[in-house]
Amino acid sequence: MTTPQGEAVSTEAAPTPKDSLAARTNFSSGGRPWMILLKPTPRGRAIDRFIVRWTGFSPMTYEFAKATKKAYHRPHMLLTTIGKRTGELRTSCLPFFRYEDKLVVCGTAGGGPKDPQWAWNIRADGHVWIRIKRKLIPATAYVATGEERARIFEVVATQHQGLERYQEQTTKNGRDVAMVVITPKAPIPA
Repeated sequence: MTTPQGEAVSTEAAPTPKDSLAARTNFSSGGRPWMILLKPTPRGRAIDRFIVRWTGFSPMTYEFAKATKKAYHRPHMLLTTIGKRTGELRTSCLPFFRYEDKLVVCGTAGGGPKDPQWAWNIRADGHVWIRIKRKLIPATAYVATGEERARIFEVVATQHQGLERYQEQTTKNGRDVAMVVITPKAPIPA
């Protein structure tokens, strides 16, 4: 295609930044973003948190699992952290995995180049609250590093079908998936 002055014009779409919502949604949905009805926008995440709080079921995670033809990972929690800059409480809905007597959440951030904000909040202040099966439990958390992270990654990868795929993508983007270890201060409901 050319302009009236005879200059060549590209008809290709502008590249999408790796960290854009569209790029992360496309990667997390296995290239099938049209299958995601509850988008990971602020409104979509608020709806997801509400449903998880009362039922433990995450419709957003369910849609992404179906789009990638993976099994839905049922156990979800609401993780509340203290904002690194604001000091305000921030709540995220996350699938969790068991590691020894602790819980682990994975900071995949859709394979993007940056860790999720809740991981940075935990690095700044490890006091958190988790809500599982409608029960609020205080806990401490930290981001695992080094050999500990490698051991946790191996165990969690057997429970999280897409974890190795996310690690490959985040490695291309210059980071590792954050493996956050949570130690509850009270028993977790069965």
